[in-house]
Amino acid sequence: MRAYDLDDDLKLVGIAPPHWGSDKLNSIYVLKSEKVALVDVGPSASVDDLMLGLRELNINAGDVSYIFITHIHIDHAGGVGKAIGQMPNAIVVVHKEGRPHLVEPAKLWRAGQRALGELALEYGHIEPVPEDRILVAHEGMVFHLGEMKIEVVSTPGHASHHLSFWHRNKGRLFVGDVAGVYIKEIDLVRPATPPPFNLEQTLTSLEKLIHLRPLNLYYAHFGYTTHAVEKLHYYKQKLILWGSIISHCMEKGRAEEQDIYNEIFEKDDILSRLKSLSLNHRRRELDFTKRSIRGLVDYFSKVASSVKTE
Repeated sequence: MRAYDLDDDLKLVGIAPPHWGSDKLNSIYVLKSEKVALVDVGPSASVDDLMLGLRELNINAGDVSYIFITHIHIDHAGGVGKAIGQMPNAIVVVHKEGRPHLVEPAKLWRAGQRALGELALEYGHIEPVPEDRILVAHEGMVFHLGEMKIEVVSTPGHASHHLSFWHRNKGRLFVGDVAGVYIKEIDLVRPATPPPFNLEQTLTSLEKLIHLRPLNLYYAHFGYTTHAVEKLHYYKQKLILWGSIISHCMEKGRAEEQDIYNEIFEKDDILSRLKSLSLNHRRRELDFTKRSIRGLVDYFSKVASSVKTE
């Protein structure tokens, strides 16, 4: 865990879930105005790290007013139930589809185990969130933290319930996973498309974010970048490229994961650039890249199936 000062009113707590290659993996953003808000909390296993980070920033957990949840995947929201037990004044802000899964997380936990396997166990069990601690967010909702105003932007695709959070006055856009994974060491944005993923929705969401003309993007994985609009355009084109490669492979009957990986490796420099990372980071990125390939294969399989039934 490490706490970073990004600005007078914006901090970052880098949490590290207990598995290999987890440093510089999860960003928890701390918005500090008259009121304090967090963007995501991470998994249950990292809540203690988050609390240490808040103390390092001289922020009392009782001063947290809102927890803005980008989406309820367990690496982002699995620790909410545990965290609010230590944040007595915090209200959890989440998409309407996410609300029932936070109140009764059994289905979410099973889905996490199916998607992540043993990694889900390392992230830790999900504790429920009391209904009266949840506020359902909708497009255009504005939260007044004092001088700082945070707007809700609906950005489905990575998940159907994905939200982004927009600090218009300073051009800050907190994008969760809808804009990919940022690897600052090599200034690279990697597709984040694990199943269930919707390419069409994601491209529409990216166009919406581009239209906002943000200055900085704040990624859940990991950290922030300037040249925000450029990065959003880059990511959109990267998804289109991967989608084209994968759909072409599937049409030719070459839907095996390794075949697709090899095809992407030949046509996109992302995978070769990952080789410059440390061993554990390379292992981590290879694992998540394969999950992303599976998400796009699943998406195109569903598209093909829907066409056949029409």
